[in-house]
Amino acid sequence: MAGAAAAAAATGAGASGVASAAVSESNYSNVVNIAEAGADTSGNQTINSVLEDHLQDNTLVKFPQGTYKLAPLSESGLNNFAMVAPNGATITPDHSGEETLIYLSNAQGVHIEGFDVEQPGSTSSRVVFKATSGTNVLKSWRLLDRQDADSEVGGAFLQCAGSDTVLTLEDIDFSKGGLGMGVWVRPTIVGDYPDVGEVPELDPAGTLNFINCNISGWDHEGLYASAHSGPVNVIGGRYGNNNIQQIRTGGPKAVVKGAEVVCDDRDQTPRDRNARGIWMKEGNEMLIEDCDIIMSDVGASSGAIVHGTEGGKMTIRNTRIQVDDDVKAVKSRSPKDWPFRAVSMDTAPSSRRLIMENVSVTGTASDDEAILIYGRDGSELRNLCVEQNGSSQNGIKINGSSNVSLLDSTINVTGQATVFNSSDVSTANVSGSDSCPAPQFDDQPVEYDGGNSGGNSGGYNNESDLSNYLEASGEGSYAFAAAGEIANGGQANLQSEDSIESQTASGSVVNGGTDSYGFEGQLNALDADDGVTVRVNGEAVNVTDFPSVSRPNVVTVSGDDGLASYEFTVDGELDVGPASAGTFNEEDNIHGATAEGAVAGGADAYSFSGSITQFRFTEGTATVLVNGQEVDPSEFGSDDGSTDDGSTDDGSADDGSTDDGSTDDGSADDGRGETGGEEDVERDPDHPHLLVINGPDNGVTNYAVAVTGDIKHTEIVGTTDSEDEVNGNKASGAVAGGIDAYLFSGSITQFNLSGSASVDLKKDYQQE
Repeated sequence: MAGAAAAAAATGAGASGVASAAVSESNYSNVVNIAEAGADTSGNQTINSVLEDHLQDNTLVKFPQGTYKLAPLSESGLNNFAMVAPNGATITPDHSGEETLIYLSNAQGVHIEGFDVEQPGSTSSRVVFKATSGTNVLKSWRLLDRQDADSEVGGAFLQCAGSDTVLTLEDIDFSKGGLGMGVWVRPTIVGDYPDVGEVPELDPAGTLNFINCNISGWDHEGLYASAHSGPVNVIGGRYGNNNIQQIRTGGPKAVVKGAEVVCDDRDQTPRDRNARGIWMKEGNEMLIEDCDIIMSDVGASSGAIVHGTEGGKMTIRNTRIQVDDDVKAVKSRSPKDWPFRAVSMDTAPSSRRLIMENVSVTGTASDDEAILIYGRDGSELRNLCVEQNGSSQNGIKINGSSNVSLLDSTINVTGQATVFNSSDVSTANVSGSDSCPAPQFDDQPVEYDGGNSGGNSGGYNNESDLSNYLEASGEGSYAFAAAGEIANGGQANLQSEDSIESQTASGSVVNGGTDSYGFEGQLNALDADDGVTVRVNGEAVNVTDFPSVSRPNVVTVSGDDGLASYEFTVDGELDVGPASAGTFNEEDNIHGATAEGAVAGGADAYSFSGSITQFRFTEGTATVLVNGQEVDPSEFGSDDGSTDDGSTDDGSADDGSTDDGSTDDGSADDGRGETGGEEDVERDPDHPHLLVINGPDNGVTNYAVAVTGDIKHTEIVGTTDSEDEVNGNKASGAVAGGIDAYLFSGSITQFNLSGSASVDLKKDYQQE
């Protein structure tokens, strides 16, 4: 679950977070207690004359508890300056008609921390913070009142220039909201904004961090950081009920991690201007990770997560989304052709694809689709769980995209599970049941690594553009296999001892050296000598938790009630499985490619290559998992001699709807998918499932399907043409205005569709 803003949980100002270093007096030549220097602590007299005497470089000004009246303050070029209330203090503004309370330009290592700030009536206590070098911090700064200033000035105006500059906002509480914009970031653009279609000229930009902040209830926009051309890290925090977007990012390798995003009160945004959740407006290689998002009372909205037309590659992983309004959970819009004007970008994105892994979508949304992807070639969707019970709700719609994969996922919706239009999509192990985890808000801060988060590698020096990062260091040899692509992460010597072959990499390290790789998907298998330490996304992993690369598959037999004895055979290598998946005890045995054993409430695990060719229980029953997916053991070793690869039913379906994803709602649908005549299909208990492919009125759609059992044509519904072919457990063909239909046993392990068609899958049709 995600962590909420510490500011939301704090009882007063000065609540410290975990990221920015504590202010130490030893770092400053001058340390001043402002009360001892003569400042009024009762809030009756302004303190500007006293404070301005000490606005000097290398100076720490400490504020004891109290109330301090501050008139608008402006300073430029401060270097190594801090203004801190260690135990909290209150600022009451003496605005004199101005909108900005503190204006800092050319800041070079400025730290402000520990203040509750009043902004009574229609006043504004905005901070303008323009940093040009060093590490700059605004921390534990809480606005106590809603800001209803007519000019909509907002809570903070930021700029971070210089490639080595850092500007961090931590424990900022802007939850009272206002008419304006919570936080706006100005780009480091040279001169004026270019015309539409022109690429901007940009000065170097530094790193922006937003750590455990609460930005909520702003009727113009929430966090607007898409114009920044340097790294942006949004770590933890709560962002809710803002107009336009809750979080808006751009630039290179933006990260949103551990954030809680909620739109559950449309009354807070009366102007109803498309309240997106997280919007990757532009930029490249954005990562959204471990976030919880709820969209329950939204009004107008493009989606809980929106992949903008100017956005490059985006990765969403380990994230939970609940949608109870007519809103998409994820909308990946058709990318623009370069060049175009995006003020955080002066070069074209290297990739435009979408990666989704371990993402859950729940809720009562209806008459739409949970996930829409348009024009994102090479996208990869793995371990998704979609469960929405609103009427006529589809699962995943993919339009105009080639080389897309949908793997190891559950889609449980009232409409079509999948809708593929003019797309080339490979599916495997997609089922249509099970429940999915919902978002959980825990109101706890998220720990942060101090500014090292850097894009999809989760904060590590991954020179590839892939989502995950593996390091092998020490002394010895290693090998690993991943579910997706593997590339050099910057430290693998591929000209010598290290190599990458498809989805497997191997190599060796000596004298404490390090090899690094980027990879997509999950880590499937791992081998490493005792002297080698392996880290994935910065975390050390245990080799015994993974199967060997030579045996990348894992079968687990999990005992239910009572004793269950079993035996099974594979057509490859077989050995003991990883300790994290199960045990291997004295009652368990391996004889070549056959294993036998017994469970009674525990779990046994084996690693193997190839496929399981036979599985049977000699006593009792138990749950059998292959690579984490539950399978039906009776489907292994069928009478016709076909083999089973342990995959589960893919449940894919396709309604051929016409929405291209290029408009804001993406909801147009031609309603196709009625096949007709199914009541006349012959009853065949050996082929209990029915698959119907209804071709488009115009054009030709090619398809291919593979199952774990047997498959055959049925001509009661469809036709058999010269291009249609059945070979063992596989079928392929083409439809153009007609219908092809098949009866099959077992589960669908792969379904490929090139073009547009309506696909209807009826499980256990023969038993209806």
